[in-house]
Amino acid sequence: MTKQPDKTTRRALLEELMTHRKMHLCQALKVVGSFDAAEDVLQNTAVKCLSSKEIARPEKMRSYLSKMVRNAALDYIRKHRNEISEPFEDESKLATAGMDDRCGFRALESKQTLAQAMDAIATFPQRSQDTFLRHRVGGEPQNKIAQDLSVSCTLVNFMIRDIEAACIKSAA
Repeated sequence: MTKQPDKTTRRALLEELMTHRKMHLCQALKVVGSFDAAEDVLQNTAVKCLSSKEIARPEKMRSYLSKMVRNAALDYIRKHRNEISEPFEDESKLATAGMDDRCGFRALESKQTLAQAMDAIATFPQRSQDTFLRHRVGGEPQNKIAQDLSVSCTLVNFMIRDIEAACIKSAA
């Protein structure tokens, strides 16, 4: 037998949450492991109580609310799982926090670095450029490149080294 929706169910849930706040806070704390996070869970639960549709008043209000708090704590953990939990001692960690290959800033930075490297490569003679690209991008062995160009392996090594140094210098 289902009960009819009670207009005061939201208020009763909120009163239960406030009356037994410490118990619900401890329950959330066990799941999330942080006092601040547990407070956030209780706040989210209170908002959910206020903004939910009117439901039939549960027979066991405390059990019902305990399940709400537990589910909200699990949702909180799922949502915040990928956040960095360690404090930042220096700005270098802060600068890289949350950035991955999909990050727009990281992609722009990579594109600019590549453009600088290409500009540095363009300052060298065409033969040196071809040698560098064949070896570093194409993966060809230096001795094969030297044989194709009819030069010594040492010269090929110097061409590659000079362009690589210029690329590193342009990126710095």
